[in-house]
Amino acid sequence: MRFRFLAVDSHNVVVRGEIISDSKAFAERELKDRGFDVQLLQCCETKTRRNNLNMGKIRSLFSCKRHNQSSWKYVFFEQLAMLLTAGLPIEQCLSTLTIGLKRGAASYNIIHSLRKKISAGMSLSEGMMCCRQFFSDTEIKTVRAAEKIGCPGIALREMSEVGKKISSIGQRVKMALIYPTIVLIVAGIALILLMTIVVPKFEMIFTSQSSNGGSLPWLTQRVVNFCNFIGNHWGMIGLFAIAAIAVFRVCLYKKFFENSLAIGTQLPIFGKLFLAMNLNSFFRTIGMLMSFGVPLQEALQLSMGIINNSKCKKAFEKVLMKITQGETLSDSFRGNKFLTATDNGLILAGERSRELAKTFVKISEIYDRKIEQQLTLLTILIEPAIIIFLAIVVGIVVIAMFLPMISLMQNMKLR
Repeated sequence: MRFRFLAVDSHNVVVRGEIISDSKAFAERELKDRGFDVQLLQCCETKTRRNNLNMGKIRSLFSCKRHNQSSWKYVFFEQLAMLLTAGLPIEQCLSTLTIGLKRGAASYNIIHSLRKKISAGMSLSEGMMCCRQFFSDTEIKTVRAAEKIGCPGIALREMSEVGKKISSIGQRVKMALIYPTIVLIVAGIALILLMTIVVPKFEMIFTSQSSNGGSLPWLTQRVVNFCNFIGNHWGMIGLFAIAAIAVFRVCLYKKFFENSLAIGTQLPIFGKLFLAMNLNSFFRTIGMLMSFGVPLQEALQLSMGIINNSKCKKAFEKVLMKITQGETLSDSFRGNKFLTATDNGLILAGERSRELAKTFVKISEIYDRKIEQQLTLLTILIEPAIIIFLAIVVGIVVIAMFLPMISLMQNMKLR
């Protein structure tokens, strides 16, 4: 948020200006740290700007370029870190990064906006805060902490590496599910064609058998009714599928599925995989934040924001509450059912050696290996599971089609 302030500096000079901060309390604290005696502090963010930000969130909800933007962001961090490490001023670095970008593109607009904010006297973290729809709170706080110790370039490079590692884990999971998804889609299309084209051809024979006094088998009658329903309501079914996808995406964006994800952690393979991915991101992020001097409580609170499992998040909220009450870190983590004895032992060792940042990174590397094991197991087991599922579905349809034909053949023999 943007605040307009009126203050008196250490030389009793009245100073007017604007500051970017998360809240009014944080803005007032930052001004006091700069040596200002704040006389007036008002939020100057207009209602129109807030509405534009909300509309931007709605547009990003159905945008298919969110992953590409995240990938570009990590590349941007890496390139900016290289230029800053080379000793170039940050304005020149941003100007260099805009070369070759298409004017009006999202990446160009973000870099250009950052350069304008920095030219107006803001720091890099303050400029990133003006683009909060693109940069997360964790990234902003990391850069702000690195600026205080004079190493924003190192922080940007570290964020790039951490972001790429977390993103690569998600990509490996998606790649492992591409083949099963394609097989299910092709099999689903084949089943729909079978039910809407092949089954109706046999229905006339079944009807003639039924009109001669015979009755269709129970399974055959159910399959025929289901096929007729699909053939008569295919338009409504398609609209329902589109609406279900839209609702699913909205609920996923609004994090309405946190409780169901918590139930998903009880599943044999997927549950362990999702939990390992959450804990990997959590420990990698908190390790990065603490390595740049972010206090433990603030780093813990920021890292909890990336956990999409409600039960796991509540467990870490209890840890934060215990630390606030004065307990040690190892005692606060003890009893957390989502952590193993190895995790608790490493946290205790890191607390005693005063190298918690390195310890958290080491724990995240352990979860890297667990994710690889779960992905390998998932890839091995998912193919036979799909084959068994398709065999059952196709077998039911085939048996339902052949049951009345067997009855017809038996009647012909009797005659």
